[in-house]
Amino acid sequence: MKKKIASLLLSMTTMAMVLSGCGSSAPEATTDGGSQTAAVSDSGSAGGAASDKAAQAIADRKAEAEKSGEYKKVVISFFDWTGRPAGLDRINEALSEHTRETLGLDVELQIIDSAAYGDDMKLMLSSGEQVDIFSTCILGYNPSINNGYILDLEENGMFDDYCNGIKEKVRSDYLDACRVGGVLYGTPPIKDYAIETCAVCIGQEYLDGIGYDVSKLPTGDLGYPKATWDDINDIYAQLHEKFPDKYVMAIQDNELTQGSSVDNIAGDYFGTLLDPQNSLKIEDVYSSDIFKEWVQRAYDWNQAGYLSQDALTDKTGASAKVKSGSYMAMMACCKPGYKTQISGECGRDMVVFDVGESFMSSSSVSSFPWCINQNTEDPVAAIQVLDALYTDSVIEGLMCWGQEGKEYKVNADGTITYADGVDANNSEYYPNVLWLMPNPYVTYVWEGDPLDLGVQMAAFNDNCTCKSKALGFTWDNTDYAAEYTALKNAYDEFGPKVVYGFVEPEQGIAELEEALKAAGLETYMQGKQEALDAWAKENGIQ
Repeated sequence: MKKKIASLLLSMTTMAMVLSGCGSSAPEATTDGGSQTAAVSDSGSAGGAASDKAAQAIADRKAEAEKSGEYKKVVISFFDWTGRPAGLDRINEALSEHTRETLGLDVELQIIDSAAYGDDMKLMLSSGEQVDIFSTCILGYNPSINNGYILDLEENGMFDDYCNGIKEKVRSDYLDACRVGGVLYGTPPIKDYAIETCAVCIGQEYLDGIGYDVSKLPTGDLGYPKATWDDINDIYAQLHEKFPDKYVMAIQDNELTQGSSVDNIAGDYFGTLLDPQNSLKIEDVYSSDIFKEWVQRAYDWNQAGYLSQDALTDKTGASAKVKSGSYMAMMACCKPGYKTQISGECGRDMVVFDVGESFMSSSSVSSFPWCINQNTEDPVAAIQVLDALYTDSVIEGLMCWGQEGKEYKVNADGTITYADGVDANNSEYYPNVLWLMPNPYVTYVWEGDPLDLGVQMAAFNDNCTCKSKALGFTWDNTDYAAEYTALKNAYDEFGPKVVYGFVEPEQGIAELEEALKAAGLETYMQGKQEALDAWAKENGIQ
């Protein structure tokens, strides 16, 4: 298979604004080749010719492919809500057709159902199966580091040599937030680092069924109807009465993550900041009034018959449950453009009720960076692909949306929508995890969202009303790995039944607290506090 070496610079069409909050530009939509173009070179770096080392690495791979008749392959692993898309082979071929020219490589997307992603990835990463680049979402960033899965991106100067694109697109302080023990193990997806907590999403058809008038509610800053929990409970009661054959709420273990402004320091809840905007005191969230309130709410919903009795064992994503037609509502966190995203995930028009506040946690940037497998066969090839994921509009377009004419078509205004005859239910490629993608703002915007969505997202991040004082703090918990494992096991045994409302709150919390303390909660929290205090002193944070 012989391919000529592509020119080092592709044509570019970008919008004028660089996202100060996200570190990315919001490109103007074009129809050139069925996707947007951006300032992208063969090395994947933006804004100019590739470095000598990067260009030479690409040229060497192409020369090797001409001799051998095949290209080296880089495998990228992440998850979606419904498992391997039917059109994935087609997408992978289109992707490789592009990257053979730009990077001298085949690139394969490996997409796993969210319910299986954690276990499958642990097995693949520990067994030597090929995974070169992967999202640490679900796996956990610190656990992946502690398990030895992740490559130091700056090893042998690789990041400086091959990641000029990432350095241009991602702010240096956001990259620093992904350092653990001073080591850069991953790069953050460019996304909503802030969240709007407690977004209750309900299918419009069900609200129509009970005659609910959304317009009677005030509108929040993001344009969504602002509601109270009393409003939501009233809606739930009406839905349950009108549609007794459906479950009202597709509940998940996300009450603290998406439903509160509790800061899960170091990415876990075994020692948190309950008042992160004003205090750096590590406290036990499971003994707090915040947790008690959530547990009571879930218990009341369960007693009222709103929840499935399989909630403890059914790990299907909430949006997939709503999409199935058996559930009517779910909770998430929202942001600009979220209505389009969640409607796509759920396969129906969804109304987003804004019940919370904007919040940026200490680990919001470093919650789930993209990383390279420690055992990748060719670290240079892998890191060049990682860089291209942030800059190459063709790659990101295929990852995010699929192919023009197959999955989507381009509207006159430059946004995209489903291709003729295609919808969320029959599309052969619709992973709908835009927030997980490295940089979705170099590719198309879905219809209904503004062309400057990336700029709005940056403003949302910058104007967040509640930012944690510990923003950017990371903790290497290696010295407390045994305590963490014991705490995780204790939570897994006693926590879910409390969170999902299957046990009386007072009793359930007492059992959970006893188990956590026996597992070393106080010791673990003390380790966090000492590290946080040292970080705050070093950075002059009171």
